[in-house]
Amino acid sequence: MVESGNVYYLLGAGSAVGVTLYLARNHIKSVLLNNNKTKSEQSSTEKVPKKGKYHSDANAPPPEPTPLYITPEQAKTRDDRPWRPFRFPYHQTMSIFKLDVNHWLDMDKYYYQYIKEKERVYHSYGSDNIGSLPGSEEACLELMEMVKHQMITRYPLLFTSEDDYIHVKNELTGEILDFSLPLKEDPLVYVSKMAKEDFYVVLKGDDGIHRLMAAAVPFPGGSFGIKYKLGKTLDVIHTEVPYYETKLKPSMEKWFAKMSPADLVERASWYISWDHRLLLNNVYALAEGDKVQSDVQPTEFNVRVERQTLRRLPKSNAIIFTNHPVFYSIEEMKDEPLVPSLIRKIIYEAPEGIIKYKHFDSFRDHILPYLDSLVERQIEKGLITAETPVKTLPTYPFAHFMKDGDAETGWSNPLYPNNYSEQLKKEIIEGQKMEVEVYKRQEMV
Repeated sequence: MVESGNVYYLLGAGSAVGVTLYLARNHIKSVLLNNNKTKSEQSSTEKVPKKGKYHSDANAPPPEPTPLYITPEQAKTRDDRPWRPFRFPYHQTMSIFKLDVNHWLDMDKYYYQYIKEKERVYHSYGSDNIGSLPGSEEACLELMEMVKHQMITRYPLLFTSEDDYIHVKNELTGEILDFSLPLKEDPLVYVSKMAKEDFYVVLKGDDGIHRLMAAAVPFPGGSFGIKYKLGKTLDVIHTEVPYYETKLKPSMEKWFAKMSPADLVERASWYISWDHRLLLNNVYALAEGDKVQSDVQPTEFNVRVERQTLRRLPKSNAIIFTNHPVFYSIEEMKDEPLVPSLIRKIIYEAPEGIIKYKHFDSFRDHILPYLDSLVERQIEKGLITAETPVKTLPTYPFAHFMKDGDAETGWSNPLYPNNYSEQLKKEIIEGQKMEVEVYKRQEMV
């Protein structure tokens, strides 16, 4: 199972309709106001997040997203916040930061490919990746309304309507979503047609125990089968996660007990593979003890960042975890001070449980000469010295160029801009046989 976790939150249906009507009537005025914003206002979300003790009053209202008037054409070339969640010493902790509601459901140039891959996964595997249990109905409907509200409020030019948002057109996919009652599809299907993220719905039972009651998870990266996890406690779901009992569980339970609908947090996990697939990565398709193929070029290796959020729904009181994978090639990060050094150190010196869980030993010797060369390159270029301590980046969990972008323009890598859309499509087609073989193997275990 690939490490996962974090939460979302919902706003009521009435609130969603009211806000969207307001936007429709005042669109031109809002655009003009947005264009006149100062640079400091537009850049409010680009600061490095700060950790700390923060809990809102239980009755505090959830925050409202701010409209971002990017067009479909702008969205197709837009990079979102550049994650670099590398830290050393490596400790298994929640490592959470306050989440700006504007970044709850992010938008980038891979949006179309992600939505289309969701459709393929659900068509091919169904209950393996989407499902719900009795008792989760209210939470799933509330989640659907919250996602709808977030997308039409945050991205008013990407999600449009001519009938007060009973029907919503996704301008990026061309699909018109029918929200008239009774709903034509499961609420989780609507959620998956609007947002790139995976969603986990957790509810606390009468016995005081949290259980996974519904989920839409097309992009687990490894072997997370929803149909085997629904109804299970968090302890069971996290059985394979290293140090869960001693490190993560106490922090999670403590946070759940205090979090209110106004508390939004995010974190990021990561692992390495040599592809961009969303359902099943090469590294998790390996049989136990197998190594990366010898002909795979070191420059093909990518860091898959699992950007995760956590929030509580105000009506159903459900806790919503989301996960959004995004890939960064090691090659595109080669001139970012200390990044190659950190990756090299972590894959060899992280706790043994982490090394095994993330399969670092299946490829680390293969890419070691490449990483050595990148470290030497940084020393030669004066980016670091041989004595520079290898430790968590000062801009953690983001890249150093985070400060140079904003929500409107995005955060493209200034040295090595990248777009793996075409490669992703090719890898998805090539990987379908592998998916079938791996899932057959897992069924036999």
